[in-house]
Amino acid sequence: MRPLKLAATVASGLALAACALMIPAGCHVPSALTPQQAEGKRLYYTGCAHCHEENDLHLKKVPPDLHGLFNHQTLPDGVPATDAEVERVLLTGKGMMPSFAYQMTQEQRDALLAYLHTGMRDERSP
Repeated sequence: MRPLKLAATVASGLALAACALMIPAGCHVPSALTPQQAEGKRLYYTGCAHCHEENDLHLKKVPPDLHGLFNHQTLPDGVPATDAEVERVLLTGKGMMPSFAYQMTQEQRDALLAYLHTGMRDERSP
């Protein structure tokens, strides 16, 4: 084999090998949700997403995006980002958001909080 052809063959082989190594390195498989988080996800998409995701409601004030809610020190209104504060908003409502005190059990609120703590990393779909 001529040196130039040999060099081209080796170079293309190395490039192919490099690409093969990069494919798995670029993939990120999100960890599975716990059963509680999965229930929280279901609750989010049945009770919260219609307002807190992109929607056709044409509201004067757009509800806050809840993705990564607990990645911040404070909630969008400036109060501490704690489970107790989010649960208080669920129970009493806030602004245009109604109270969910009679629609959600404590177990459901805990599941929703567990899901919100994931940062909702695995979606923008159910």
